Amino acid sequence: KQTIDPLIVFHAYGYYRSKVAPVTKSHAASLPPVRQKLVRKNSNNGAKNFYVGSHAREVVGWDEDRSRELLDGLLGGATGADHIYTHQWKPGQLVVWDNRCLLHRGTGYDADKYRRYMRQTRVVGKGSTLLE
Repeated sequence: KQTIDPLIVFHAYGYYRSKVAPVTKSHAASLPPVRQKLVRKNSNNGAKNFYVGSHAREVVGWDEDRSRELLDGLLGGATGADHIYTHQWKPGQLVVWDNRCLLHRGTGYDADKYRRYMRQTRVVGKGSTLLE
């Protein structure tokens, strides 16, 4: 814990997206890499969590291999079967989550059978984790 608590990580949208599909230069430029704390403290309850995801590119000051070993290990642990919740949707449901401490992803569905109606809203936080 003492080793990783002070670490800062570069997060880059284009890092992961480029592995899935092409990312144009203009799109990548619109979402430049940012530095974020690896360990965040929830301002409401004091609990600590790792701020990782597929966009976490590298630890500031570490080489790529060492960075990937740590980040991939943390992400693998966070996405293990014992940490996954899969929502079984029912009509009229609403799901709300806190992006500061939860990884999420969509899953495929039969678009011919189901109509997807989605609205998204975002609540602005305090900004960079470096300011926390």
